[in-house]
Amino acid sequence: MLYTLKGLVLRENVAGDNARYINLLTAERGRLSVLVRGSAKSRGKFTAPTQIFCYSEMVLYEHNGKYTLNDASLIENYFYLCSDFDTMTLGTYVLNAAEYVTSEEQPEEEILRLTLNTLWALSHRRERDLRLIKGAFELRLAALAGFAPNLVCCQGCGCGVGEDRLHLNVMEGTLLCEKCVDRFQKEVYMENDILVDENRTAQIILPLDPAVVLAMQYALYVQPNKLFSFTLAQELIPQFSHACEKYLENHVDHHFQVLDMLTFS
Repeated sequence: MLYTLKGLVLRENVAGDNARYINLLTAERGRLSVLVRGSAKSRGKFTAPTQIFCYSEMVLYEHNGKYTLNDASLIENYFYLCSDFDTMTLGTYVLNAAEYVTSEEQPEEEILRLTLNTLWALSHRRERDLRLIKGAFELRLAALAGFAPNLVCCQGCGCGVGEDRLHLNVMEGTLLCEKCVDRFQKEVYMENDILVDENRTAQIILPLDPAVVLAMQYALYVQPNKLFSFTLAQELIPQFSHACEKYLENHVDHHFQVLDMLTFS
């Protein structure tokens, strides 16, 4: 059976002297592994539309659950991300994270749209700080993967965001005000230098400036096409980036090693 799908190339692996497997992210069928024959030649017919960072329309032949590329045409490529090391590294991280949280043969329209929007933002960032793009992507991806935090108010007393510092309970995905976090700390204890609750579940509590909480709320709830249209005081950007990264990696239970290559924190 033939399928015509638009897909983003997430990864490629050599499958022989003259073939590759590519991992695609599609809206209709989620993540797919596709065999591309005759692709080892640098000027092969399918070389341009099947490279990593390419979004292409592809005709796939499916037989017994396995896909082979029949035809392809390039829609957009993001190769110019590679002109800057940190931008390229962050782009690779975006692909890796999208690949990790998506499923095969399941619709992934929203995650595909988020991934494409993020690659576009990285490619056209102008003066936008990479850490803002990274954090917004991470928090939105966590939400789309089923791990949306509740950042509307304090879990304990229901107070909203004001002038006082708040605390993100990473594992619970909730906020705690200064008073409630003190009560919470009395209910947990240290075990092997790790903060755990009565069920021995690790607890991560991150203090956040109110402006950082508002930025995280924006990243969670704004319309997709406006996701990266926000700013934050320069001194608060590391706090925002760190909180979003810790939230995603703890909820998908995976550390993406490509992040260790970034030259900023």
